[in-house]
Amino acid sequence: MSNSLHSGTNVVPTLKAEKSVSVPDEDIVQQNYIWRFFSGDRIAYLVITVAVGVGITVFFALSRVTDINTQSELLVLSFLIAMSFLLLLLFFVGRQLLKLWRERSRRDTGSQLHLRLALLFGGITAIPAVLVAMFAVSMIDYSLRGWFADRISTAVNESVEVASAYFDEHSRSVRGQILAMANDLNREASRLARNPNQLNDYISNQTALRNLSEAVIIDGTGQILAKSQFAFSLAFSGIDDELVARAREGEVVIITSKENNKLQAIVKLNSFVDAYLLAGRFIDADVIDALNRTRVAADDYQSLSLRQFDLQISLAVMFVVVALMLLLASIWVGLNLATSIAGPLVRVMTVAEQVRSGNFKGRVPESDDVDELSRLGASFNRMLDDVSSSREQLVQANRQLDARREFTEAVLGGVSSGVIGLDHQGKITLPNQAACELLGKRFDELYGHELTGIQPAFAPLFEYIDQRRRIHPELQIELQIGGRKVILRTRVTSERVDGRLVGYVVTFDDVTDFLSAQRKAAWADVARRIAHEIKNPLTPIALATDRLQKKYRPADEGDAEKFDDYVSIISRQVNDIGRMVEEFSQFARMPAPVLKKLDARKLLTEQRLLLDPNSQVSMDVYLPEGDAPIYISADAGLMRQVITNLTKNSIENMQDNKIPAPKIKLSLQVIDERLEIEVRDNGSGFPVEDANMFLEPYVTTRDKGTGLGLAIVQKIISDHFGEIKLDNHPEVGAVVTLSMPLAGGNE
Repeated sequence: MSNSLHSGTNVVPTLKAEKSVSVPDEDIVQQNYIWRFFSGDRIAYLVITVAVGVGITVFFALSRVTDINTQSELLVLSFLIAMSFLLLLLFFVGRQLLKLWRERSRRDTGSQLHLRLALLFGGITAIPAVLVAMFAVSMIDYSLRGWFADRISTAVNESVEVASAYFDEHSRSVRGQILAMANDLNREASRLARNPNQLNDYISNQTALRNLSEAVIIDGTGQILAKSQFAFSLAFSGIDDELVARAREGEVVIITSKENNKLQAIVKLNSFVDAYLLAGRFIDADVIDALNRTRVAADDYQSLSLRQFDLQISLAVMFVVVALMLLLASIWVGLNLATSIAGPLVRVMTVAEQVRSGNFKGRVPESDDVDELSRLGASFNRMLDDVSSSREQLVQANRQLDARREFTEAVLGGVSSGVIGLDHQGKITLPNQAACELLGKRFDELYGHELTGIQPAFAPLFEYIDQRRRIHPELQIELQIGGRKVILRTRVTSERVDGRLVGYVVTFDDVTDFLSAQRKAAWADVARRIAHEIKNPLTPIALATDRLQKKYRPADEGDAEKFDDYVSIISRQVNDIGRMVEEFSQFARMPAPVLKKLDARKLLTEQRLLLDPNSQVSMDVYLPEGDAPIYISADAGLMRQVITNLTKNSIENMQDNKIPAPKIKLSLQVIDERLEIEVRDNGSGFPVEDANMFLEPYVTTRDKGTGLGLAIVQKIISDHFGEIKLDNHPEVGAVVTLSMPLAGGNE
């Protein structure tokens, strides 16, 4: 840390001296502003001015055109000049729009604001130009409509419709007659097909009956099969294959001929083989001529209408070009106005983004202008100077806080006691590593959760909080963590500011082993005293029993048998008491182990040889593959006592519960540089969920048990720096697991 921090003084960076700004004369400022405004792009402004003048000139020139056939050189020249300036305007506006698009695609700072201002001013200036163009085009359209009145167009169209209706009536009549004639021929097909003369007569009669001029039957190739009288011309007229194909599909095809004033129709005869009926009727030549003249007149009128549309389009295009010139000019002015307004704002936003990213050295370029937008940059720079100074002070303060926090975390991390910080709602805000380990939880499983929700056993702590005291009495609680009963000695401290509760600090230690050691020490003292008091009279009692049996045995056989039973009962009870005294003595005066290298593989193998063959219990030993010894630092005698005690407990449990086919499994494996020995049986298992309680002295379920066997085993394993765990197998039986460190020299 700097010396200034140690001395407690605040270091405030020196601010830059503000530049004094003199306010010039208003007229001079205005002239300079106008000159800079136009000198920025003088060529573009010159082009804009000339384009507006050309547009106005062309507009007045077009407004004086009254003749539809006028081909004024003035119009052509005006159009060329207008198009030239239009292209120049397109170039200037396109350049501005391209700049906007690049800013938008790069997501430059202020591009959105620039775009909105451009759209706003461009729209404000473009709307009047669009309205003028629409009004001019509407006036041209209105003027040209007077030359082509609706009543004339209606009269011409109705004349064509009347002539067409007359022709359509003849077409419908011919179609109906040829269909009727075809039906008659199909009905008589079987009779007429075999007699061509009868077929010709029949066709002639049908032709006359149906007021047709001529009729003929042809095949698919156009060959005549039969014909009516006066039908010679049909043979040379020729029928288009496409018309025959349409008739083959079942359609009645109408054929018109302008050369011989004739209306014909062709239809397929379904009862004949590939045969078609072709019939026709002559139409009055005057009617045909009138129809043709009407159509020609209509075509001429339509052509004239098309010329009217072309002229209308030409004039409209001219006005649109002029309107586009004015529109582009107004858009260009709007874009430049938007740029002049958005520029200072964008520069301020750019520096603001740099500040947001952590760079406080950026400043807005200042200009000599005296308008509000130019002053904005200077004001922003002064604000940045103040913010930068305050930031430096905050950085120094945060560094001090971080150093204190790291020191606190280091202290809490090195404390073996669990420490948990809580807020006023009881939610965990700071658990140290020891607290996570003691509670068997990860940091993320504790942080932000209520302590009583994770472990309800902590609830009594908060019930004893005294509102008048900050430090509260200790409380001992029991937890179940990982299937193991853990006893914690806890203490809670409340934190208050101005009488308002802001949080708690809970500290706790695992005193399970400490309390267990206290109990074992107390029981060891009791066992030593009991062994001393009981062992003294046992020897005289045993000697007196032997003397009674040898010297005072009755001569009567019946009395002697009872005498022997009584003496035997006394001897057995003395032996049982002697065994209990021996266990008390072992528990009270456990010898210190003499650690030497011991092959665990050999230890388990020998245990199987020591099994009593009369116990009817089978024993399986599972060892790692290979013959390499697995060494541990242990006392061979004490380790044999451990294995023997565990197997003895399993055998007695299975015999007491009369387990059929009793079996013991001894297994050995190496996991993470530690040796694990597992003793498993198929008996009834431990009767409670917390099997480790049987490691306490004098805890037993057997009638004649002392409850010291497993306590002695735990003491021996603990002296060998190992651990013991009791559990029930998921399937059946009890499992005792011994974990000990390996000795050096293992491969």
